[in-house]
Amino acid sequence: MTPDPVAQLAERDFGLKYLYPIQRLVIANVLEGADQIVVLPTGAGKSLCFQLPSRVLDGITLVVVPLLSLLEDQLSRCRQAALPADALRGGQSAGERRRIGERAARGELCLLYTTPEALGTPGVRELLRGLKVAHAVVDEAHCVAEWGPEFRPDYLELGRRFRRLEVGRLSAFTATASPETLRAVRSHLFAGREPVLVQADPDRPNLRYRFLEVLSKQRALCGLLGGASPAAARPALVFCRSRPAAESAARLLRRRLGSAEVFFYHAGLEPGERRQVEAWFLRSGDGVLTATSAYGLGVDKPDIRTVVHRDVPYSVEAYLQESGRAGRDGRPAECLLLYGAEDLAFAGGPGLTSELERRRYLRLLERVRDPGTCRRAALLEALGLPAPPCSGCDVCAGGAGEPAEGRLALQAFFRRHRRRFTLRQAVQVLCGRRCYEVVRDELDCFRGYGLLSGWEPEDIAEALACLQAEGALRLPERGWWKGRLAPGGRTFQAGAPVPLDSPAPLNPSVRTQ
Repeated sequence: MTPDPVAQLAERDFGLKYLYPIQRLVIANVLEGADQIVVLPTGAGKSLCFQLPSRVLDGITLVVVPLLSLLEDQLSRCRQAALPADALRGGQSAGERRRIGERAARGELCLLYTTPEALGTPGVRELLRGLKVAHAVVDEAHCVAEWGPEFRPDYLELGRRFRRLEVGRLSAFTATASPETLRAVRSHLFAGREPVLVQADPDRPNLRYRFLEVLSKQRALCGLLGGASPAAARPALVFCRSRPAAESAARLLRRRLGSAEVFFYHAGLEPGERRQVEAWFLRSGDGVLTATSAYGLGVDKPDIRTVVHRDVPYSVEAYLQESGRAGRDGRPAECLLLYGAEDLAFAGGPGLTSELERRRYLRLLERVRDPGTCRRAALLEALGLPAPPCSGCDVCAGGAGEPAEGRLALQAFFRRHRRRFTLRQAVQVLCGRRCYEVVRDELDCFRGYGLLSGWEPEDIAEALACLQAEGALRLPERGWWKGRLAPGGRTFQAGAPVPLDSPAPLNPSVRTQ
């Protein structure tokens, strides 16, 4: 039997005795010189698809990644596999880049990693023009559509820069892509080229999806991750929409859980800090990491048992990419998403900078708020893919559509006590607090005193703000009943979705990775 050179290379250099058929197909396309768009689910081994052929191609494989943390992670993996690789990034001296270029010219490097912004600098472009770029790779290619138009315009220049470098073949890799995203990738990266589409089934049968409507995200997070028998298994990863939200969530969990095994992660940390947090989380067996999407495109930890989204992400693709960080070891894992009034308000706020972003966000939000359609089916159909049999979600298990914790009790309380309490008094009465003001005004005599005695006062205040934003509570700013809470014009029944045109927007978070 004739030896299989690809299999031999996989075993000799990567210690792999078997390649998935779809990996073989992608590698074959690279070796044959074909351009391609590759959609492989998280954990399917897409890095191998360009690292392995880099060993035999005549020239450099140039890999463009979105984040420095991902670049560092990939370089670390190359070193472990004894793959000769280096990186072109911002902040390097001319001497450093010259030495990298000389090594590449002598054939001592197979892979060069960079970012879209670094590739746009004159020094890097000049260095690469003196090299033969056999294969250009755009990793996490969905960022072209998600970040390029407003957030990182250098993504939109990648196709033109590759043409100037006269790259031999071009591959774009991503874990998820809607038809809209695929069109954007083809347009910006492959203008004048005809890429092959290689698409695997993105479903991860070992993941269970659960979407929870909540009035207090603080309480929900602590309830899921705290207590003697937490509802969410650890290690756990909590995604937040902004850097301040990630830091605030970490401080909250540390304080309430009484645990030092909670840290935050985002792109604003110093490189040394990021490496320390990454190393801690990789070896942690029961840690909780709160993070922005910078981690979703960053480090690979195979044994994450729970991924929680504190906020609704920007798109279906972003959600599947980030939730796919769970259970990469193939064992069962859970993906939880919390949503409330602030997510509805975000749809009309300044955090979404274009109509395209708003449409993508609403496409996910509508599916999150639908308690009647299988979560898997809703997410995959949004990508234009057929719905697989469900291997686990709250809709198919019959647990979706429950009213948010505290909603019915609060509605009944304010129907009974309309225009009686200020916001401060309502929090005191509901949590059953005894203080001078409560005793003086005999607030402890009202029916409903201590109704939410298991809640923290700050969580009750968050829940009341949520009901105000929905229109279920009013707080008049003038008139006889100024400053006294009363039921609003909207009453929401159990399982009924809150309308998307809810008034009184909360402060939406600004996008920061």
